[in-house]
Amino acid sequence: MTYFIRNLVVCVFSAIGLAACSDATTKSSSFDKASMDALLSGAVDDGTVIGVSALVYDEGETVYKGTFGLRDRERSQPVELDTVWRIYSMTKPVTSALIMDLQEDGLLSLSDPVTKYIPELGAMQVASLDENGQPVFAPQNPAMTIEDLLLHRAGMGYGIFGDISPIETAYIQADLFDPTEGLDVKMQKLSQLPLIAQPGTGWYYSYSIDVLGRIAEIVTDQRLGDLMAERFFEPLGMTDTGFYVRPDMQARFASNYALLPDGSFALQDDGQASPYLIDAAYQSGGGGLVSTLGDYARFAQMLLDGGVYQGMRVLESETVDMMMTNQMDADDVFMMPWLGDVSNTGFGYGGRVVTENIP
Repeated sequence: MTYFIRNLVVCVFSAIGLAACSDATTKSSSFDKASMDALLSGAVDDGTVIGVSALVYDEGETVYKGTFGLRDRERSQPVELDTVWRIYSMTKPVTSALIMDLQEDGLLSLSDPVTKYIPELGAMQVASLDENGQPVFAPQNPAMTIEDLLLHRAGMGYGIFGDISPIETAYIQADLFDPTEGLDVKMQKLSQLPLIAQPGTGWYYSYSIDVLGRIAEIVTDQRLGDLMAERFFEPLGMTDTGFYVRPDMQARFASNYALLPDGSFALQDDGQASPYLIDAAYQSGGGGLVSTLGDYARFAQMLLDGGVYQGMRVLESETVDMMMTNQMDADDVFMMPWLGDVSNTGFGYGGRVVTENIP
């Protein structure tokens, strides 16, 4: 999950299926480069990761760059600053920013019901158990909105957490991540699935950002990847970011590894024979982008600078403020232990927000 921040961006990519941007308060004049080197190289040396790279910006100044280990263990290829990574859920802030940009253009409103754009999702009903332990279903009340999707409180499941509940199992069985199907097909599948809770009542990390990607396509009559390129990647110079790995990027694409119970790693996706090398039908707004450290740092820097990058305005400052402000209501329930008072975090329009200073 991505943190939203205001003064310093730290991006770390690693070759074990992880990608994260986090926040810090260290000033560039006192940034401890030796400690960062030791932390990252130590993670490679002790087998925590196979390869890792990091880039730290402080108020527009690069205060740290570092690469350690391998991007491709089987071919002994090292991690480099221009290594191309799967950035998974760091796609979500880009999709969320796109929705906010479309609102700026008057193409949608966060208060719009989702059914205005995807009528079939109105068929999704809330599942619960009656006093006899039998499933019962209730219609949405109120109907989910675009804001609910942005805040992961539309009541949707995800299908990535394993068989932790009958609803998650149903999402897994629906095969919502089939790369051969476009987002239009995904919405048809989704419409047949239940909701975990009534929209607007609780936070559950979900498939909702993929739904936002489909809404963006509908209101513009463009594919999601083309929209992102037009509104963000091209203006920001993010030349190595997209939903697939172009032939000229292939040699730099990292392989992906799964951590096994014994602490070893197994090759999960060979970077030189990966499905990401194909421009597939499915463009996942929730987790489908590939990028580099330098590219994603440009997007993060634009947000840190209130929507401006190198003098060019990309988003209005008020929009960025809303994205980086906790938007959860006091009575919202956190159905996962990732947010809330215990962690001093809430959720903005596209990412987790630190609500209090952490000592």
